Order: sequence, then structure tokens, then C-alpha cells
Amino acid sequence: MKLNYEINLDDYIEFNLHHLKHSKTVQKSLINQRIAVSLIYLVIPFLISFFFKQPLFGYLLAFSIAAILWFVYFPKYFYRSSKNKMIKHLTEKNDQSLFGEHSLKVDENGMKEITKSSVHEIKWDDIVEIKGTKNYFYIYFTSMQAIVVPLEAIKDDMERLLQFYRKYNIQVLYC
Repeated sequence: MKLNYEINLDDYIEFNLHHLKHSKTVQKSLINQRIAVSLIYLVIPFLISFFFKQPLFGYLLAFSIAAILWFVYFPKYFYRSSKNKMIKHLTEKNDQSLFGEHSLKVDENGMKEITKSSVHEIKWDDIVEIKGTKNYFYIYFTSMQAIVVPLEAIKDDMERLLQFYRKYNIQVLYC
């Protein structure tokens, strides 16, 4: 079976954001940053009051509000910032080898992804996992690298593709 589809900048960014949102390491780091910075905001008024002999209440109120806002809005800021950095990096580098026409050949030996600049062969045993989302299949062949397959582009061949996954006992995790 051969599937042909296009990958663009939005597809690539969507994959990276999905990976960030579902990475245990990133999520742990986000929680640590939210808590640590919020605690720092809560300690600062006491330091100001102690060292500068200022009244505590006003500073405590202001920094408590800052701590709450940081805790609540930091994840949105983090993902928006990550997305903007990805866009900037990908447009600066003009790395067009990631984008454009892709072909995915699926057979008894595994999968072969073909782009204008590379051919990547993956045996069925080398597939780490497959994640399905509302719009994509992410076929992971390492913990951080995956083939991005837009579902819209393969809707006619979806059942045949899922048959290969079942045949080789590869479970699709839906997020």
C-alpha cells in the first residue's frame, strides 16, 4: 500500500506541540517551574519587609496575585512561546526538507517514508508506538521522532493501514 500526502509547517508544529503536551519530562518541568516561581513570588514580600522595614501586607497582596497569575497562565505562555520559537527556527533555517510531498509505503517488511530529500525505512519491530489524534497519526520510531501522517490525506486507506497495525500487534493510542 502506498499513501501520498503533504506535510506543511502547521503539521510539523502541531506534532511538536503534541509531543510537548504529552511528554512526562516536559510536564514535570512545567509543574516544577510553576511551583518554584510561585513560591519565590511569595517569599519576596517577606524579604522586602525584613530587609527594608516595609509593611508586609501590600507587598504580600501584590506578589500573591503575581504568584497566582504565574501558576495559572505559565503553561499557556510556555506553549505559545515554544510555538513561536519553532516557527522562527523553521523559517530562519528554511528547512524545506521536512515539508512537501511525502509517500508512505506500507508492506510486510514495515514502512518506508519517502520525501524529496530522504528515504526512511522502519521495520515493524522498530516502531515504538503509534499515537492517533483528531487530525494525525504519529508513528514513533524513537521516543522523540515520528512520521507525521495527516488523517485527512489517508482517509480512503485508513482501514487498510489499521489492518497492518493489527496484523503486527501494534496498538494505536488515541490522545
